[in-house]
Amino acid sequence: MNSWLTPHTFLGQVVLTVIFGLLGIVLTVFGFKLFDWMTPRIDVEKELAENHNIAVAIVVAAIILGVSLVVAAVLFTPVTLQQ
Repeated sequence: MNSWLTPHTFLGQVVLTVIFGLLGIVLTVFGFKLFDWMTPRIDVEKELAENHNIAVAIVVAAIILGVSLVVAAVLFTPVTLQQ
């Protein structure tokens, strides 16, 4: 393994931060899309854009925050590196 890409260097930390940040965003979007797929009777875009339904906005925000907390807990688990 390259010595500059280890988690013990600054560049290694930046690369890992970008990778895990993008992975967290992708998993959060996937979790929201899964919620949207599981509730076909609610058209979230229509309720928010046309009807200005605040209750739907609160539920969507709660879903996104909940999924983000789960994703962060999964991504934050320590990884042991073998040498």
